[in-house]
Amino acid sequence: MSPGTPNEPRLNDWNLLRSFIAVCETQTLTAAAEALGLSQPTLGRHIRTLESLLGETLFDRVPGLMKPTERATLLMERLHPLREGVGRFEHAVWGSEEAVAGTVRVTTSQTFGALTLPRLLAPLLRAAPLLQVEVQASDDVQNLLRREADVAVRFFRPEQDDVIALSVGHTEVGLFAHRDLVASLPPDFRPADLKGRYIGGIDIERTLQIAAASGHPLLRTDFCFRSSSSVAQFAAVEAGIGVGGLLAVFAAERPDLVRVFPSVVALPVEVWLCAHEDLRRSTRMRRVFDHLADALRALLQASAPPAPAAEGAAG
Repeated sequence: MSPGTPNEPRLNDWNLLRSFIAVCETQTLTAAAEALGLSQPTLGRHIRTLESLLGETLFDRVPGLMKPTERATLLMERLHPLREGVGRFEHAVWGSEEAVAGTVRVTTSQTFGALTLPRLLAPLLRAAPLLQVEVQASDDVQNLLRREADVAVRFFRPEQDDVIALSVGHTEVGLFAHRDLVASLPPDFRPADLKGRYIGGIDIERTLQIAAASGHPLLRTDFCFRSSSSVAQFAAVEAGIGVGGLLAVFAAERPDLVRVFPSVVALPVEVWLCAHEDLRRSTRMRRVFDHLADALRALLQASAPPAPAAEGAAG
């Protein structure tokens, strides 16, 4: 095939670019193919063709993941105006914001659903007054395939290959305490100095295992406050009762919370936005999904690095 023939792949081929964008956003061929309504072989061929045109690898292939390279991340930034243009085109086709109507069910954890999600959704609900959002705030995982929810904000990688999944950023679990509690401790305090002042769930076996693995074992009696509600645990930390494990993204917005022992407890967490496959056909679901994707990215970027740390003598 000679250069310039009509069937020769080109860098301005929208099919190649949209496949590239989808894989960058979802980081899996399965989810990207689902989002675009393509087969995995077709999507994989698009990526290989684009890499051939550019003469370089755009994704690091690891089991179950397609991780964008530094070059791919830069190209995604260059494609941002194009993506905005497509969004404006869709807006012109589907009508005004007021035309977005109906109910979308969003599921997430208790804590995120109570402390953060309402604030993230507020601008959207003001802009689309005919839209209703039902928030299922529960630490039990709702099944999107069984339509128990439409959209999910999750703090672990989705296990279901048949849902649309988008990685929106990272945070981590750390230990936090109220600054007044930290001020009452010796300057060189250690994890052992807080025994009897820990906060956790009713079922704390996993927590005890993590503590033992860190070299600072704890007993059930070291937890002065236990609750089946993650919101109650968060409130107990804010009240100065003791030290508890929290997502750094929550604590970053609360200056009275101080991180302690960051070298002992720092569990990375990837945040995912997931949706049922009807996302491709539902204007209201797509509107909620896209809004949350932008809001979550901004929130996670703003919360990094975590809140200032109080290390004590843990290191």
